[in-house]
Amino acid sequence: MCPRATVQKQKLEADLVIIGGGGAGLAAALTAAEKGMKRIIVLEKRGALGGNSALASGPFACESPAQARQRIIADKDELFKRAMDWAHWSRVNPRIFRAFLNKSGDTIRWLEQMGLEFNVIAFFPNQNPRVQHVIQGRGAYLIKVLAEKCRETGVELLLHTGVKKILLGKDGAVAGVLAAGEKEIEFKAGSIIIATGGFAGNKKLLHKYCPLYYDGFGNRGLPLTGDGLLMAQEAGAAIEDFVTLLKEGPRIDLHTWPLMGLEREGLTVWVNRHGERFADEAVGAHPFEAGNTILMQPGKVIYSLLDASIKEIMEKKVAGLDKTVRTEAARRGVKIPDSLNKALLTEAARGRVKIAGSWDDIAAWIGADPAALKATVDEYNDFCGHGYDALFAKDRRYLVPLLSPPYYAIRAEAHFLDTMGGIRVNERMEILNAQDKPIRGLYAAGVVTSGWEAESYCSDLNGSAFGYALNSGRIAAENAAAFILKTK
Repeated sequence: MCPRATVQKQKLEADLVIIGGGGAGLAAALTAAEKGMKRIIVLEKRGALGGNSALASGPFACESPAQARQRIIADKDELFKRAMDWAHWSRVNPRIFRAFLNKSGDTIRWLEQMGLEFNVIAFFPNQNPRVQHVIQGRGAYLIKVLAEKCRETGVELLLHTGVKKILLGKDGAVAGVLAAGEKEIEFKAGSIIIATGGFAGNKKLLHKYCPLYYDGFGNRGLPLTGDGLLMAQEAGAAIEDFVTLLKEGPRIDLHTWPLMGLEREGLTVWVNRHGERFADEAVGAHPFEAGNTILMQPGKVIYSLLDASIKEIMEKKVAGLDKTVRTEAARRGVKIPDSLNKALLTEAARGRVKIAGSWDDIAAWIGADPAALKATVDEYNDFCGHGYDALFAKDRRYLVPLLSPPYYAIRAEAHFLDTMGGIRVNERMEILNAQDKPIRGLYAAGVVTSGWEAESYCSDLNGSAFGYALNSGRIAAENAAAFILKTK
């Protein structure tokens, strides 16, 4: 017999090792190269770059060149105050948030210099100011551009290479990482940036850090497992006791939107399992807040009601969508129905929509008391007749009575896109230990860090998860570069 071969550990050296090849990691790598760092290595556990950033539409930014061209006034001081008021000055570190805001406009300039084009959109009706910078080609194109620029500057991008451990020296400073791809590799490095994303695929961590999480809570993002958080904790990092879920609702399906958001439409009437209204349905235009109210309902499920008249109004909206919208939706894998009626029939066959000639039949499908549902509909119709919602003060323009059968009920739930938080950092993206002291040479960027988002995602700053990934990546790299150049 031949003796068993001994697998030897490969040892390599780098100025900077970045763990994670998503938006935060690639932005950090390119920034570090621009700052003069020579050997930069990005280690990506998956077989593709991008992470959740590749699925995003566009980042938040204020005082950007794109906003200036569209004559949008997005004052960073005003937005800072608005966001801190939203958070009630709780769970958000104002220094971290301020650093993010201050950097955001320059990051759009930085990306435009690479050829990216942006359109600043309104996320909900009458949003002021508009802050989400939708990228031509979306997040996937941004990742492609960043990866190409990284390679041009000599950054090494290693796929299928997960990190097992962060190595520290006797003085407690960063010494390197232990990684495993086809073989075990030890990278000696003077600085490390953790940019591994959230932990939507780790139920143990979700139950531990996210009070609103429950088994069966649908996730539309990548099922990342929280490797970065766990490695940081092992290296002595402080981990916050609360992590925000980027939740959204209502949705009837986790992968397509076959009803064109009809379940969110302000014209519909929302009821819970008891057949009772529980919110101003116009909150559906703010899906992050809508997710909150859905999670408060029995069974965490709601039903969006409409009649033939409302369906006809929505049919005209679907028919009026231009070719550009339909083409872009198709590219993103979103199915826009040729006919809303056909979509309703399809979903009814799947058991997610009920079509009936009476409210009693709708109540039976929901599991509600027929008298309770009838009372709700009668009360709502009376509100419509008077042009005033005496219960939830719904905007008059949405008050359309439910009078024309057939009637429809759409079953919908909340879902979440990602987790936001975990590792404690300062405004320089230095990872802090339990004594709030930086672990020398160790940084983090993106949603794996805490201190930039409140308990509920702020709709006024839509695109902030994507925007924070890019901006915190740049900030982390700038400070890591300064640290390395100072110690050389």
